[in-house]
Amino acid sequence: MTMSVRAVIAETLVTILVGGQTLDHALQGTRARALSASDAAYAQECVYGVLRRYFQLTRRLNAYLETPIKSRDLPIKMLLLSGLNELLFMSTPQYAVVDQTVKACAEIGRPWATRLVNAVLRRAIRKPDEEFSIPPSAEEEFDHPEWLIEAIKNDWPAHWVEILRANNDHPPLVLRVNQRRVSRTEYLKRLEEHAIQAYPTGFSEVGLRLKSGRPVQDLPGFEAGQISVQDEAAQLAIPLLECKSGHQVLDACAAPGGKTTHLLESVADISLLAVDINARRLNEISGSLRRLGLTCTLIQADACSFTPESKPATTRFDRILLDAPCSAVGVIRRHPDIKLRRSPEDIDRAAIRQLELLRSLWPLLVPGGRLLYVTCSILSAENDCVLDAFLLSANGEAKVIPVTAAWGLPTRHGRQILPGSNAMDGFYYALLEKIIRPCPAGSASTC
Repeated sequence: MTMSVRAVIAETLVTILVGGQTLDHALQGTRARALSASDAAYAQECVYGVLRRYFQLTRRLNAYLETPIKSRDLPIKMLLLSGLNELLFMSTPQYAVVDQTVKACAEIGRPWATRLVNAVLRRAIRKPDEEFSIPPSAEEEFDHPEWLIEAIKNDWPAHWVEILRANNDHPPLVLRVNQRRVSRTEYLKRLEEHAIQAYPTGFSEVGLRLKSGRPVQDLPGFEAGQISVQDEAAQLAIPLLECKSGHQVLDACAAPGGKTTHLLESVADISLLAVDINARRLNEISGSLRRLGLTCTLIQADACSFTPESKPATTRFDRILLDAPCSAVGVIRRHPDIKLRRSPEDIDRAAIRQLELLRSLWPLLVPGGRLLYVTCSILSAENDCVLDAFLLSANGEAKVIPVTAAWGLPTRHGRQILPGSNAMDGFYYALLEKIIRPCPAGSASTC
């Protein structure tokens, strides 16, 4: 039997908050539940809304409850949070929210909760501006966990409030135009012909920002490989590498493949090896390559296992792109589950992994070659601090090339884009060059 949309919403939220699934993965399951296209879109909007406003919705729910909901009844809590989100932040008719949310109790195996759900939602309708005797905590005011608020405040004391506010905003839909198939000007005209409003991005020369979101599959030229979805901040990576024809390039940790395909679109006649540890995500890259009409070598492997002596890493590379696995706290506005699923320990583990990757990949770079270190984090522990540790262990072989640009803010070693700055996601970039050392006396070359 097909579940109602509100029962699906509750189960999806439980899957994320208890089951540990990512928002993207959980929503794939939501779309597979035989919901109509409109119901699936509505479920997605509701799930995003609850995750974005989780702390303030929980505060309001607690004010309406006489006794806390038991942990074993988390689906009822999710059902109520979703109902409150609909009543307070969406335009769904109030009677429909109450009626359908109450009916969903039986579908999620909690028929006893119908009276509770009905009472809470009706109280929310009667008293939407419920008086609270206690001021909101920082978590409730900013809808972020306290540890993350403190981490962002510590790293960005002059910007932390605007960062937290931006994390809770709806992000724009940004496209990257495949310049091998169509120019940005030509594609912008195509959008105008379809009455779709879009604007050129301010810093990426191949980006377009749509005025309103829509399914990317519905955009002209998507299936023909003329465009891809990629935030403007992510589009700024490839120009920093300054790849040239004939270069041997390694894209380590390549999934989901946005930078991989952008690199191939931007520079002709490079030899690109794209590596990722996840076979499923490599298949996604392969699909994107086919759609865009591009080719490169894909290998499933742990980038840390690459050494100069190992196969297939028998070639030294002129350029290495290390889009390092990170906490992703710079893209919370696109993935609001991140702020609820991450912990301080995750940051520590990510930093250890990032340093391991840098040290493992560095020997594969030719003298004079460059490595671009990228994260979608705004935390110094994953960015400048990782570079601090790497440079100390590089035996004077590495030098930082300053990233000078009209976008972002300078840091000790790189450049940071903060979430919401010029409507972009939060990204960090640091560029390293391997120093060319003279060979021993009597040699006419360099080593």
